[in-house]
Amino acid sequence: MLTAGFLFLHPKGENLMKQLQFALVISCILFCFQAIADSIIKTQTQGDVTFVSGGVGGDERNAMQAIRGDFNLSLLFTVQGTGEYLSAVKVNITDKKGNTFLDTVSDGPMLLVSLKPGHYTVNAEVDGKIVHKNASIVSNKRTSLSFIWTQ
Repeated sequence: MLTAGFLFLHPKGENLMKQLQFALVISCILFCFQAIADSIIKTQTQGDVTFVSGGVGGDERNAMQAIRGDFNLSLLFTVQGTGEYLSAVKVNITDKKGNTFLDTVSDGPMLLVSLKPGHYTVNAEVDGKIVHKNASIVSNKRTSLSFIWTQ
């Protein structure tokens, strides 16, 4: 049985205490970062679909990256050759039968979506220019799509 006194007095106990402190600090940081992410961006639902959009500014972008693993479809909206990100993108996601699963306008250049496994068409529109992409959602895998518009 190890006691606190043993940990401080024994040479190997000091390393163990440092490792425990490090693990505690990392756990606190990760917990706080998730709490910050939850307060910066708001998860929304439409029917059975859960989604979140944002990514404007460093804090929002970091928050979106922190929760990205919770969603199976990740969309990014940019302008070709400029590095410029787009927001206020109209997004419509349908299945092969034409059933609409999501119809929204992005709050930023990133849109994270949770969909049931299947094949979908994602339509994204900016200034009347529509880009169509197909997405195959498979259990336990994330699909990422980039939508790029010319100037």
